[in-house]
Amino acid sequence: MKNKDKPVTVEEIQVLRNEILLMHESLAKDVISHAPLVKKVVDIFVDKGLDRKWVEKLLAPLVGSSFEEDEVMLVAYLLEELDSLLTVNEEAKKLDKRVHIIVGGTGIGKTSLVGKLGARYAYLLDKAYKVAFFNFDHHKVGAIEQLEHYADAMDIPIISLEDFVDNEYDIILVDTAGSTGDNLDELDSLMKIISDSTLYNIELSLVLSATSRVKDLNRIYNIYKALEINSFIFTKLDETYDISDMITFLIENEKPVTYLSIGQEIPEDLIVATKEYLLNKFMNEEDSE
Repeated sequence: MKNKDKPVTVEEIQVLRNEILLMHESLAKDVISHAPLVKKVVDIFVDKGLDRKWVEKLLAPLVGSSFEEDEVMLVAYLLEELDSLLTVNEEAKKLDKRVHIIVGGTGIGKTSLVGKLGARYAYLLDKAYKVAFFNFDHHKVGAIEQLEHYADAMDIPIISLEDFVDNEYDIILVDTAGSTGDNLDELDSLMKIISDSTLYNIELSLVLSATSRVKDLNRIYNIYKALEINSFIFTKLDETYDISDMITFLIENEKPVTYLSIGQEIPEDLIVATKEYLLNKFMNEEDSE
């Protein structure tokens, strides 16, 4: 008796899917090899750091179309695909009452970012929000001193945890220690206290460096995933011309970017993230800043 009635296992289905995927990749590569201009555009985007198989799969259906001999249209098509895969959050015209917690690894400029956000919320928007800082970094030497410097310069108070329950402020910015995962329980406890004892909404932003490789970005994200990150903020865009790893990471993880830090000046070098800026930066356009 043949095994025609034998149920198909999950493992067998996965093997079949992988075989089909390899066939599609091989077919895309073969098709593009006969279209020199399409191959040229593939090489352009691969040189900028994107995965060759991914780019080939996107462009292969255009071989034989009217776009095949139009380099401008081929590039525009790929950029439109990237645009559709990126997610950014526009800054609300009216911010709700919130505690904005800034988390991330070490040495990526979290405290400076807190200062930039504080200045932005307190002085640069249509409404002057009542802002406070809260230091939750008990590990980094000099962390409180740096935050105190920003507080004095901006006339923004540093408050204690007990002050949260007064619900006096519009926005409280929380500076946290760079983590390898050993302080997540403390952060979780802080968030529960805020949720249970105050009227504030919680926004949790993971700060990442635009200079990091995609493997490192994913490693940091995986540390904080359990805390349900709301958004990404990227720093150090002024320190790299190549943000392909950043773009790849954003496409893979499908969470919005809210702000970009593009320099050291406070608050001028903090901008609201836009797809236009990211794609211009990715293409190394001179007017990306």
